[in-house]
Amino acid sequence: MSRPLPANPLDFPVASRGTPTRMAALFAPMSPSKLRRSVLGTSATLLALALLAAPGFAQKAAAKPDHVLWRNQRGQTNTVVGMVAENSLTNVVVDTASSQRKLDALAVERVEFGDVPQSFTDAETYLARGDVENAAAKFSLAAGDAGARPVVRAQARLSAAQAWLKRGASDRSALDKAKQECEQFLSEFATNRSVPEARLLLGRLQRLAGDAAGAAATYEGLYKEAAAGTAGYPARTSYLAGLRAAEALLAAKDVAKARELYLGLDAALGGALANLGEGDALRPLYTSIQSEARLGEGYCLLAAGTLSQAKTFFQGQISSAEKQAARLFGARLGLGEALLAEGNARAAQLEFAQVSAIDHTDQDRTARALVGLAESALALNAKNDAKLWLETVRTQHGDTPAALKAQELLQKL
Repeated sequence: MSRPLPANPLDFPVASRGTPTRMAALFAPMSPSKLRRSVLGTSATLLALALLAAPGFAQKAAAKPDHVLWRNQRGQTNTVVGMVAENSLTNVVVDTASSQRKLDALAVERVEFGDVPQSFTDAETYLARGDVENAAAKFSLAAGDAGARPVVRAQARLSAAQAWLKRGASDRSALDKAKQECEQFLSEFATNRSVPEARLLLGRLQRLAGDAAGAAATYEGLYKEAAAGTAGYPARTSYLAGLRAAEALLAAKDVAKARELYLGLDAALGGALANLGEGDALRPLYTSIQSEARLGEGYCLLAAGTLSQAKTFFQGQISSAEKQAARLFGARLGLGEALLAEGNARAAQLEFAQVSAIDHTDQDRTARALVGLAESALALNAKNDAKLWLETVRTQHGDTPAALKAQELLQKL
């Protein structure tokens, strides 16, 4: 016959060996001091759990530091590890474990952010895989994340614009999104260290949209501001903006102003190159920009309709170009356009073919040469060949200025 259960749980029977059962031990009376220690311990545990569950606590506790790569006066690259508190046109301020470092913005080569939202990390993963569409979408998401640091949101916004531009190579509708992201970056982060880069990007997007005059104004404003020594504006950005401004002016039919800009840029680069050491990393870039600036006279002659002079000019540049790719292929492209304008389509095709098949240094020039091949083919009644080259520009070089002309020609076929 079974025994009735005790009314009080604390009255459970003890084990036969004289030790309390588990239930009895659990409900056994505690002394006041032991009870107080137990309550305090439980409260501390609950408080710790509450803190861990608080929004953002886990991320802060596990936050990865940023890495700032900067160049000292001897040209050596160093790295500062910490959290970037400021990333402006004047300074990059990093909070390290022991102190705060303030670096000249122009000396900073790259900032690798560690404490970023998951969408930012996902975007970088997609970008590494070549999936620029998903990368752009994720960067846009990170840029709107209110929990992310402003410096991270700024980088995400600009990265979204750059990714959408890449997507524009095969889908021109992405260029509108790139322009929107770029304009929003400049509006929200007007003092960010990447503003000169963003303005250069905006000028390109305006040119790709067919607004040559607007692009010229954007580029020229950037060129003049950087040339005036505005804090945070690198000289290399100034020179590249000057070159793109002259090209946009030619597209806008302002030949006189384009010629003036080409001449001024050539002189400025000559002075800059004279002050660079032979092994300076900027020398190849400056030399390439100067070579293209010197070709500007030929393109101005071409735009003005003086074809004979333009042809003679470009032929002279080819014979003296030596191993300068920008000068050689830029001259061949100009000669091809001069020959085509004269009505010599077959000779023009030879020049365009060399540029499109061999020159891999400038996609804008390659796409322009492909359009030249198509125009030459149309002049020779080879419509199928023309369509093939135009489709190549449309599907593979949609992020170049030549893509607009390719579209116009395709619509006429």
